Amino acid sequence: MDAPISVFVIAAVVFLVIVGLLWRYWQSVAEVSASDESFSRRIARLNERQSNRIDDDHLRTITDDDEAWRIMVDRGRQSDRLPTYSNTTRRARERQRRQEK
Repeated sequence: MDAPISVFVIAAVVFLVIVGLLWRYWQSVAEVSASDESFSRRIARLNERQSNRIDDDHLRTITDDDEAWRIMVDRGRQSDRLPTYSNTTRRARERQRRQEK
């Protein structure tokens, strides 16, 4: 009768040790320093300011198909004019071939 009780006590102690270790680990993960908290607040304020840059009236206007097509073409032309990170892109190679001819 003594063996089952000792097994239970050992199992209970092991369980409590595991729970205690998990609790301490969670406390260290969940703890936020004051500087991290202030940084998070600053980022939240920045995001709030950035999200309110576009005028609500501009967002509510419905663009027709012609206007949407013009915007898409303008953005495509604009991306052609933007410098690329390297000259190994497909577009840059095509331009080089055209210039060589």
